[in-house]
Amino acid sequence: MLYAAQSFRALSVAAASAAIVASLALAACEDHHRPRLPDFMGVALNDVDARHPIGFVDRREVLNVDAPPRGRDLSHNQSADLYRFVARYKAEGVGQLAISVPKQNDVGTSQVVAELGRILREAEIAPQRVVRTRHADGRLRPAVRLSYATPEAIGPECGHWHRDVARDPERLNYPEFGCATQRNLAGMVANSRDLQRPQDEQPRSSERRSQTWSKYIEPERSDTAATKVKAEETTKK
Repeated sequence: MLYAAQSFRALSVAAASAAIVASLALAACEDHHRPRLPDFMGVALNDVDARHPIGFVDRREVLNVDAPPRGRDLSHNQSADLYRFVARYKAEGVGQLAISVPKQNDVGTSQVVAELGRILREAEIAPQRVVRTRHADGRLRPAVRLSYATPEAIGPECGHWHRDVARDPERLNYPEFGCATQRNLAGMVANSRDLQRPQDEQPRSSERRSQTWSKYIEPERSDTAATKVKAEETTKK
């Protein structure tokens, strides 16, 4: 009786082991025959910029320049404000620079417009990038209004842990991979336009170019030639 019970227990263990092995084999076979994602889709899902893109919204920057009294020029502070505003437009602005003048044009307004035109020419801003409009201004000292649009980076929403990342037969990055980095980058960047396109190149250093070109075209000095010959003779020995 004891032998029969032991035999039955051994057969039960063997049957359970066989069932486990069969289920594992079926699971492996199922994973093997499961349709895989195309390569291009797998690359797209691993691309952080495509999966967690940084959004942009336009923000308007505005500067109001009060027209000076009749017979006076712009103050130093007003001129400095115009220079800084135009420089910021070149560095971070998108689209056109809007210049709005009061409908009741006077001498002070004309002085502001003339000074602004000179600053724009010095900054090498093409006339096609400037749009002029008019607005109603009932104040005693009308103001010339400058404005432009600048992008503001908006980070993606993170924290969507809706899937088990322990098992992934496609060998893809987990859904939240890189989301925090993109959100931090959007919050830390000083100029959001740098995330859209690079800054314009600045002129090269003419002093360094002249020095390098002079070394290239100047005749070889005799002492330098003698040093080279001596070095070659030393090498031969």
